[in-house]
Amino acid sequence: MAYSGFLIKVGDYIIPDDKYIFLKSYNVTRNVQDLDSYRDANGVLHRTALEHAPVKVEFETPPMLTDITFGELMWNISRNYINYSERKVLATVYVPELNEYITQEMYMPDPKTSIYGTKDGRIYYNAIRFAFIGY
Repeated sequence: MAYSGFLIKVGDYIIPDDKYIFLKSYNVTRNVQDLDSYRDANGVLHRTALEHAPVKVEFETPPMLTDITFGELMWNISRNYINYSERKVLATVYVPELNEYITQEMYMPDPKTSIYGTKDGRIYYNAIRFAFIGY
């Protein structure tokens, strides 16, 4: 299925591209796995590539999200956790290499946050890095 208007869906929540994803930072890697691959005595590689290729998607938010908008994003992601302590989700991500979507169980590592400043009782963040990594 070609691009269908979103890059990442976590559970039933489509992360709005225009609000939460700095598009130039969107990066997807398919991690092809091997089973018992080896090089023979002539140095020729004999691969057994597995069908399952865990996906890793990374992106940054635009800078200057407030504590309110960041909180909204985190709430919408966390309400879709399958396992809260693992931050495990069922995510659907657009994979440019394939021009299609892949749905996998993934976990979300700690978001990387840094504060730009505060003003009028609000916190403003620099770009926040998110990642979702397939099992």
